[in-house]
Amino acid sequence: MQMTSEQIMQEAKACYDTKVAQARSMTLAEKFLAGADLFEEACRWTMMGIRNQFPDLNVEEQRAELRRRLEMI
Repeated sequence: MQMTSEQIMQEAKACYDTKVAQARSMTLAEKFLAGADLFEEACRWTMMGIRNQFPDLNVEEQRAELRRRLEMI
């Protein structure tokens, strides 16, 4: 069964509303730790991209590239 664009929008809004409710129910400490978790996850994904983009780099060179990219923001 194919979903209509209206159904997709309703599903997306329901997911968003759930995430907002979860965030609002978190303590300040939980929010702080969630931010750190998100940053670490972003770094892991970026490292995977660096490994894919530059397969010949060793681990230290990959980390240096990650640091370089972080300095850009």
